[in-house]
Formats: sequence, C-alpha cells, structure tokens
Amino acid sequence: LAQRQARVLMESPPPTIAGAAGRLATALAAGLALYALYWVVAVVQPQGYRLRFLLGCLVLTFIVYPFRRGPARTRVPVVDWVFALVAIAAIVWPLADFNEFIYRATEPTVTDLVLGSALIALVLEATRRTSGAVLPITALGFLAYAWVGPFLDLVGLSIVAHRGYGLDRIVGTLYMTLEGIFGVPLDVASTYIILFTVFGAVLEHSGASRFLLDWSRAAFGRSQSGAAAGRAVALAGGLLGTVSGSGVATTVMLGSVSWPMLRRAGYPSDTAGAVLSAAGIGAILAPPTMGAAAFIIAEFLKISYLQVLLMAIVPALLYYLSVFLMIEADSRRLGTKPAEVAIATLSDVTRRGGWHFLPLIAIGVLLAAGVSTFRAVFWATLLAIGVSFLRRDTALWPRRLFAALDAGGRGVLPVAATTATAGI
Repeated sequence: LAQRQARVLMESPPPTIAGAAGRLATALAAGLALYALYWVVAVVQPQGYRLRFLLGCLVLTFIVYPFRRGPARTRVPVVDWVFALVAIAAIVWPLADFNEFIYRATEPTVTDLVLGSALIALVLEATRRTSGAVLPITALGFLAYAWVGPFLDLVGLSIVAHRGYGLDRIVGTLYMTLEGIFGVPLDVASTYIILFTVFGAVLEHSGASRFLLDWSRAAFGRSQSGAAAGRAVALAGGLLGTVSGSGVATTVMLGSVSWPMLRRAGYPSDTAGAVLSAAGIGAILAPPTMGAAAFIIAEFLKISYLQVLLMAIVPALLYYLSVFLMIEADSRRLGTKPAEVAIATLSDVTRRGGWHFLPLIAIGVLLAAGVSTFRAVFWATLLAIGVSFLRRDTALWPRRLFAALDAGGRGVLPVAATTATAGI
C-alpha cells in the first residue's frame, strides 16, 4: 500500500490552480516562506508561531491539493473552501484568547472541544492528501487506543489496557498544549525544514541545480570510460542532494537531464533507472540539507545540527562510494561505452557558475563558527540571492524571487501535515 501511494504521489504532482484561487495560493505560499524568514530575526512566541504556521499550511493544502488525485483542476470546490474556513476558525480561536486558552488544557470548554476535534480531523485529512493514507490510519489507530483502553482488558489484552481517556483529555493534550499536534515534530517543520526548503528553492531558481548537473557531467562525462555517464549521475545526485534534501525531487531532476546520456552510453532502461534512483535517493543523506529526519534527530537528542551534519558525512560518503562501485561493476558487465554528448570542460563550467558553491560552503562555515542553524541558513539564503546577480540570466529579480518563495512555501506542505499528524 505504501509503495503504491508513493508511486501515485510521484506520478501525480499537486495540480496548479488558475485564476483568483491560484493567485491566493501563490501569495499564501510566499507569505509562509517570508514569515519563516521573519521568525529567524524577530521574537515570536513559540506556540503562537506554530499555530500561525500550521494555519497557513492547512489553508494552502486545501487550496492546492484536491480530495482525489487526478487531472489538474481549474477551481477549488466549495467543500475545500469550507475545510479552509474551519481550519481558520480552529486556529484563530486560540490565537484570539491565547493567555486564557493555554490554561484551559485540563478543562476545555465546549468550543475548545468542537474546534479541537475539527482541527485533528483536518490535520489527518491534509496528511492523507499530501502523503497518502498510511500515516492518518496509524494516527486513528492510536486515537482509538486512547479511547477504548479499558475494554482491552475484557478481551485478554491486559498488558496494553489502560483506564481510557475521554474527549476532553485527548483534545486538551493534542490541541491545547505543545505535547500533541503542536509538539516537537511540527516545531522542526516550522523552523529547520521550511528554512532549508526555502534555501533550496532559492538555489534552484538561481540556476544552482542546472550548474551542479553540468559540473558533474563535466567532471566525469568527458571520460572515455564506459562508466563515465553513471559516475556523472552519481556525483550529480550527491551534489543536488545538498540543495534539495528530497530523494524524489533529486531523482526527477536527474532523470530529466541524464536519461539520454545513460541510454547513449548503452545502459539498459532498467539499469539506467536503477542508477538514477540510487543516485537521487541519497539526497536524504547529503549534508547540509538532508531529509526531515535529520532535523528531528537534532531536536529529540538535544544536540546541535552541526553534530548531525558531521555524523552524516561518513554514511553519505559510504553510500555514494557503494553507488560508484556498483556503477563500475555494472558498466563492465554490460559493456557500456562513452556517451557521445557535447560537454563543456570542467574549468569552463566552474568559471561560469562556481559561485553557486558559496551558499553551501557558507552554511558549514557559519555553523562551525557557532552561529545557530536558523541564522546560518538565513544568511546563506541571503547570500544565494546576492550572488545570483553575478550573472544576468540567474539574477533573482522580484518576479523570480517571488516564484522561489512560492516554491519554498509549497514544498513544506507535505512535511508540515505529516509532522502535525506525527504529534498525534
């Protein structure tokens, strides 16, 4: 089931909404990204920040993601607008009465119970739309366990039975404290993950991804070895992973450019696909961005993100070393040949866009200097915007910068919904 849902998600990206709804979605996504950047340099109460962050994510999710995956839609159904309005009501309610709200967790009012129950349902639905049904079903199982605990003793499951928790206790914990929906997982999504998502989107829109692909092809693609094309793809996967942190996104970017080169080199389609997916999925191990789990590791273990980065270097190197070795072995076994494609020299590619490496280097330098992870990625993002103006065709003028912020805001939606459900 998980494999089938993952395949559906990869093959059917979220549709683009046209008209006024599309413009609203773009404004909300860019605003979400800007709010995360503002949080780095301002003083924002943690619970209030998480409430507003989840509000933006839920409203945007119900506008962008349809109830069922299918053809792109041109308008947002009424039911999705209703979901968005209920999400606004459920989160504006605690924001409007925040000082009293946080002290009612043990004795929630009827309004708290209704809106809290609605928010739990909306979070599960948002997760189903963005990431599939597996996690929401799991969360529903835990909610059922909290409810039916006393009855388990009657069926011989006394080892896991408990006294049971009523709706007031469940809603009070999940909705009104920092121990449920607004707990550590959502905190990680609203701080670490969205900042790195925006950072990656800025690099992508400034042409960094294309440069890293070209640089990898120049480094290995000109070799006369039959494995040269595969090596270039593996190196590109590692370099792109430092920007995206997403295995799926990296694989898609690799495939769109490198597939013809692999086929010309003589790789069978199944082997070429294996090379692309193996090189791309390693993005979740490639510092400094990595996958969402890296940030959760840092938060739960109470260690600095720099320590996680240093720990990740060895497994990342070992992973890509194994990919390189498998490519060498398969190339010899299959008798591949050098790909006949026009590739610039490494010095030319580096001279045209070597400055794309600067923001990635800056994160490591700032972290080593003792700067917090949030400020390190914030300044690296500003550096990426600044150096983009070194070339006219990569400059992030307002329109392109707004598109990058839009992409950064939308990119965090699946993670935000997933981490909110993980809090349950």
